[in-house]
Order: sequence, then C-alpha cells, then structure tokens
Amino acid sequence: MTNSMKSLIEQNKEWILKKWLNRRLALFSKQKHSLIAAQMDQFQNPIRHEIFEGLKVILDNFETKGEKFTESLDQISRVLAIQDFPPSRAMSLFYELKEIIQERAKKTGVSFGHKEWVEFNSRVEKMTLEAFDSYIGHRETIYQLKVDESKNKAFMLLKKARL
Repeated sequence: MTNSMKSLIEQNKEWILKKWLNRRLALFSKQKHSLIAAQMDQFQNPIRHEIFEGLKVILDNFETKGEKFTESLDQISRVLAIQDFPPSRAMSLFYELKEIIQERAKKTGVSFGHKEWVEFNSRVEKMTLEAFDSYIGHRETIYQLKVDESKNKAFMLLKKARL
C-alpha cells in the first residue's frame, strides 16, 4: 500500500472506525440496534465490544496483517456467525471498508492512482475471503452442536422409554 493510502487511513482512523462500526450495527433490527449502539459496556454489550475491538485491530494491522489481524477477523466472524444474517450480509462488512475509504478520500480531497486502488481492493478481497472461511467454520461448528444436541435428546428420550 502506498504512503498516501496509509496516511489517509492513519489520519482518519477514528472517523473510519466510527463509520464502519455504525454501518455494521445498522444490520441489526431497530430494537437490537438501539440497545447495541447505546450500551458501551463490554459486559452488557459484548457484540458491540467484540466488533469494535476487531475492527480497530484490523485497521491498525491492515497493511502488515499478521497474527493479530487474523485473530480479529476470526473474532468478528465468530460474532457474525451466531447472528441470524445470511452470509452475504454478514460478510458485506469487509466490502464496506472500500466505500468508507472512498468517501473519506473524496471529503479530504485525497486522490489515488489506479494502481493504489487496485492494490487496496485486492487487500480487501483477500481479507473478505479469509473472514468468510472463518465465518463458515464457525457456522459449521454451530450446526454440528445442534445436531449433537438433537441426537442426545433423542437418545435420552429412548432411554427414558426403555427402548
């Protein structure tokens, strides 16, 4: 990533993070959204806290990636996997970063060359695919737990019936 893209992200990190978080929280129903957006305590609102912390680490490590970056993608994917969203809506979070960066670049008057946008878009695409793999892994775990629970219930019913 070029210095101009890096500096745009660094100088506007708080604005980008706030905008990104608000867009993500907007996916929840109005009732859930008002609760999630208003409550800042990590123990009373773990969804907001986990998403916020994950997005923050992703922005901090967007260029270098690394273990913290991967852990944050997994953290966000885990939270999204337990929600009732289709995968396309859950993973749209990562594509939203493109729109937010473009919007901020226009507002600040910063322009980027074609090569810079292609490189940035490529990074976002790779990040999205990595997050999708994690998301699907968490969804598979959830469904396997549901299957195991159903089997256990059926076994206990058969045991009670002495069959």
